[in-house]
Amino acid sequence: MSSRVQPLEQGDPRSLSRYRVVGRLGTGGMGTVYAALGTSDERLAIKVVHPAHAADAEFRARFRREVQLSRRVAGPCLAAVHDADVEAPAPWLATAFVPGPTLNQHVASSGALAGARLYALAAGTAAALAAIHEASVVHRDIKPQNRTSTTTPPGPTAERPSSTANRWPALSSPTSVASPTSTVAASDTRPAGSG
Repeated sequence: MSSRVQPLEQGDPRSLSRYRVVGRLGTGGMGTVYAALGTSDERLAIKVVHPAHAADAEFRARFRREVQLSRRVAGPCLAAVHDADVEAPAPWLATAFVPGPTLNQHVASSGALAGARLYALAAGTAAALAAIHEASVVHRDIKPQNRTSTTTPPGPTAERPSSTANRWPALSSPTSVASPTSTVAASDTRPAGSG
């Protein structure tokens, strides 16, 4: 599937709804992202909320909103929403799987981007953010781990919007750190290098 896919660990699900889980893509503060195959062998990335968060009504409401926002967004360089179950005991969101390394994996293994690859990443990020902002959504969680670089369609990058608070203050605009509930679209440009 991809070199980013790691083996499943003991206790990981082998299926989620009608999807076959084939590996892990990563774990963060919100949950674990699994690589999965759909009924027609379509490749998916499924984010599953950690059990502690799933038991928190406020967090579950934020995740429900993230799914609603994600379904509103479509455009170039975005991983399309495929399915979700926000009422499951462990809520989850399935998006198209985007092959290729994350930006931080690429930099760690190959060094900084330059030339055409750098320009493609910047253009793809701008196109993704424009589509997200066109839907009146603010991403709020742009970081190297959320950027996938690929040479296959939909383009050089892939993103998904997020309604969760940005946990990376060094990459955040001063506005989003000072008032995370009133963040504006312009806040998404600081991590892209504007401030």
